[in-house]
Amino acid sequence: MVIALLAVLGVDLIVIVAFLGVVLSRRRWVSHQPGAFKGAVRVVDGEVPGLKPKWQRGYGRWVRDVLVWTKKPLLFRNELVAVDGLAGEARAAEPGEVKRVGSDPVILPLAADGGARIEVATASDDRGRALGPL
Repeated sequence: MVIALLAVLGVDLIVIVAFLGVVLSRRRWVSHQPGAFKGAVRVVDGEVPGLKPKWQRGYGRWVRDVLVWTKKPLLFRNELVAVDGLAGEARAAEPGEVKRVGSDPVILPLAADGGARIEVATASDDRGRALGPL
């Protein structure tokens, strides 16, 4: 639908195809980074620049004790979250709590720098990668 709207507005088809190519190649590059996992993140307590209290889907990976979160849909923005450690035990997500992160989602509470608390939801298969150095 968006492509049809852009075509009606006079945007050349080659521009649309090039944009889709860039977005898809970026998605492939992000998802194939070492230690990358698909999931969702939200702020539970406090304030973390670039993140909101509502679940935001994307890809995460760890660089030492920093969570690098790449937001969907275009995957062009990275948010860096310095993490002090776990803020509790991992728990299974309640039905309907978080959507589109995989089968049997697991929620990991993390203590961010500055006293904030975030939660990362991922599929149970990616739990080890989501825990990273913790």
